Amino acid sequence: MRSEVRQARRRHLRHGLLQLALLLAVAGILLRAFQLQVVQHDHWEQLSLSQNQQRIPVAAPRGTIYDREGRVLAVGRTTYEIAVATNELTNREAAARAVREVLGVRAEVAREIVKGERRWIPLPGRHSAVKKETLEARIEGGIHFTRVVDRFYPRGRLAAEIIGRVDAEGRGQSGLELGFDSLLAGQPGVALRRRIAGGASTVWVTEDLTPPSPGGDLYLTIDAEMQSIAESVLEDAVRNSGAEGGDLLVVDPNTGELLAAASLRVGQPPHLAHLAAATEPFEAGSTLKPFTAAALLEEELAGLSDIVDTGAGLYRTAGRTIHDEHPHGRLNLAQTLTVSSNVGMAMFAERLPTGVQFSYLRDFGFGTPTGLTYPSESSGTLRRPAEWSAQSRASLAIGYEVAVTPLQLAMAYATIANGGLLMRPQLVREARGPDGATRWATRPELIRRVISGAVASEIRGVLAHAVTEGTGQGAGVRGLSVAGKTGTAWRFDREQGYAGGAYTASFVGLIPSDDPQLVILVKLDKPSGAYYGGATAAPVMRSALRAALAGSYWSVPPLMGEPEIPDKQAGVTAGQAPASGPYVFALDAPLMRAQGENDRRQLDDGATVPNVTGLSFRAAAHRLHRSGWRVIVQGGGRVESTRPPVGTRLRRGEAVVLLGSGRSPPDRPTNGSRRR
Repeated sequence: MRSEVRQARRRHLRHGLLQLALLLAVAGILLRAFQLQVVQHDHWEQLSLSQNQQRIPVAAPRGTIYDREGRVLAVGRTTYEIAVATNELTNREAAARAVREVLGVRAEVAREIVKGERRWIPLPGRHSAVKKETLEARIEGGIHFTRVVDRFYPRGRLAAEIIGRVDAEGRGQSGLELGFDSLLAGQPGVALRRRIAGGASTVWVTEDLTPPSPGGDLYLTIDAEMQSIAESVLEDAVRNSGAEGGDLLVVDPNTGELLAAASLRVGQPPHLAHLAAATEPFEAGSTLKPFTAAALLEEELAGLSDIVDTGAGLYRTAGRTIHDEHPHGRLNLAQTLTVSSNVGMAMFAERLPTGVQFSYLRDFGFGTPTGLTYPSESSGTLRRPAEWSAQSRASLAIGYEVAVTPLQLAMAYATIANGGLLMRPQLVREARGPDGATRWATRPELIRRVISGAVASEIRGVLAHAVTEGTGQGAGVRGLSVAGKTGTAWRFDREQGYAGGAYTASFVGLIPSDDPQLVILVKLDKPSGAYYGGATAAPVMRSALRAALAGSYWSVPPLMGEPEIPDKQAGVTAGQAPASGPYVFALDAPLMRAQGENDRRQLDDGATVPNVTGLSFRAAAHRLHRSGWRVIVQGGGRVESTRPPVGTRLRRGEAVVLLGSGRSPPDRPTNGSRRR
């Protein structure tokens, strides 16, 4: 009896323990459910969403960069990266066939799609919207597209040093891409990528939540055609002279606008290219002499007819001997500039108090940034008089102990060109929003008056004489007055000092000399062989000028001066062409490059005159020059016909006459109404 009672108690106890265990288990489950469903609800919901949907950024189309005429230099381009999710495909064989036919992928990639061993297969390359739409039409599901906005340069590397570059994420890294990144970049959008059930598999669907906002556009002062000329001429000059690099600038002195800016460094990787003309200072040598002369004239401490005796071309001052390449004897100030006498300029500079000499150099813009809207512009070096030595006054007078950028030097010459006004250089004309509305626009910005118009005119007259009879004769262009100054300076090395055999050759020209509309600067670093500025840099300026006249004749008519540019090839004596034309455009030989031996033979054998009817004279002349022909322009407006007619076979060097609707070129406008 007792055993039965004990057994009953044990059963009851076990039942109670079991019930308690079940109760505790249920309580634990409920507690855990409460924890998951209530306490940790947000956490698990976010985890679930993260596994089934993603918020992804949508790149904004980057703004476009145009030249002054609206030609595209850099533009945002939308492409797509494509991947295949093999587990989402309903027909892997058909998908592989479509991918191979549309995208041209390798056979191995197509076989991987068919096998399906890899669930996610990124396809190589970036592809156009047309290919994306074609694949979407041929494959139902399993193909995923990632939109990529990259940069496209329709004119190749033209103006690459100015434009700069962007990184893989589309952020500006150098040049104007960096300087105006906030304007060009736009605002990225947001898209939702979520996974939905699709029978035995799942499918990803992308939906735009916030559309991207495109970036704004930049319009530069650069003329793409003139920039192309500058780069081509500079490349030829560096190659033919054996130089390590060089710079070429074309400036409108009346507005400060840069029409072309080219910098080339031999062996420099493309991703490191920058506008060295604004960032790398150099000792300019004799091209700084006109500013000492201008200070003397402005302060009435010397006149152009004042004379010094340079003797045998040696001058001892402050323990240093200054040399001239050739003895000149007695020279007045004008002659000193014309023959570029170091001795004469050092003697004249003794009339300038150190403070006055410093002030004029500073007023011309040396030693301070020009204010160009370009990253990392250099201010150069111009020490204060308290830091000068006894030799500094003479050194500065002949272009040493002062480091200037080519841009500073060009703007200083522009001051002489425009009557004594220092202008701020302009590289960007205006910015526009995605809707085309102008956000801001630049206007010519006067910094200060440096010298009087009378003194500027005197200096221009002397510089014109330097081109016709002095050191700058290599820059002369038949039928067009050019003023300018050559420079040849020893290059300074931190270890060896001023080492013999290493020079910088330069030339700055003002065109035309009586009323300059262009300032052209050429600088060559360490040319081999003939290294004088007059022998190397001056002819480069002439090549650039002649090509610019052909390429920009109708956009910058004041360049023509009197309406003729006689040339030996035209058989017209200087100054005797009829007032109504014709106009002869002849490019120097380095510009008439053949694209390989086949092209060269084709030019020698001849080619047929193309149809240029309806084109502007600038565009037509550019096209004909590339075929090796000379161009003669008669009339105005646009091309109506050619002589000989279209289809005529001509040999290289023969002339093609472009006939327009008007009788003569456009009237020369005033400075205030110049055509652009």
